[in-house]
Amino acid sequence: MCCPLQWHGSMWSHSINDAVGPPNWSIVAPACGGLYQSPINIVRDSTLFVKKKIPLDLHGLRNLPSSILVENEGYSVKFTPRWNGRTRPVLRGGPLKTPYVFEQLHFHWGPTNTEGSEHTLDGKQFPLEVHLVFYNGLYESFDKAKSEVDGLAVLGFVFAATPNSAGYSVNRWTQYLPLVQQPKAEFELPYSKSFSLHSVIGDLGGWPYYSYEGSLTTPPCLETVTWIVSTKRLAVTEREMSMLRSLLGFDGSPIVQNYRPVQPVNNRRVFRY
Repeated sequence: MCCPLQWHGSMWSHSINDAVGPPNWSIVAPACGGLYQSPINIVRDSTLFVKKKIPLDLHGLRNLPSSILVENEGYSVKFTPRWNGRTRPVLRGGPLKTPYVFEQLHFHWGPTNTEGSEHTLDGKQFPLEVHLVFYNGLYESFDKAKSEVDGLAVLGFVFAATPNSAGYSVNRWTQYLPLVQQPKAEFELPYSKSFSLHSVIGDLGGWPYYSYEGSLTTPPCLETVTWIVSTKRLAVTEREMSMLRSLLGFDGSPIVQNYRPVQPVNNRRVFRY
């Protein structure tokens, strides 16, 4: 997905064979048929290395929100922090010309540990991908920024599954998945149970990343996203993947596959930082 907006679940699906599946999303949202769509397959040998660069910085990586809204959207699970005067994390540097303010994070996964991530690296797919969604601080809010050409930035990480890990968890956010088992279920985590972005992705520095201009990966597929895709692999256990695959979708069946297939790169350049 990145960045699900307010679309009713029956209008589109992630199933390739559905009449409203990814190949036909442009019927629902014309932008989905654009030339700058996401995700893509990132081919390392085709990327352009950036020599002179401003370091990527996520200020407030360890900040705790006052609460976090956890939502089963019917096609993914989303965590939206509430700040109430507390300092929101801000992403700067790298390919970004202005500061971008953190809005929410959500996940994409597949039915097995060999598929699930939206971005692929040299054709390799991973079982899980997290998207940290930011909006340009020049605009008042995510809703005002999402349609602007420089409106959004998304920081993406793929996960590698830990072998023989059916009996334990390593990610704090997964303990809240049973609270939102049903589609459209939501639960507000109080401050005492809130967590920082650091607990999701760890330290920011020290790893290369790729950047390109793309889109939201669910309808309406707006082409307003600067993508930053990390080469750092996060860890997820088999138990945690089972928990994600146990969440129920709009049709009442488990959500086992909610990633969009890779889209043509066309004439875009992909940069390596």
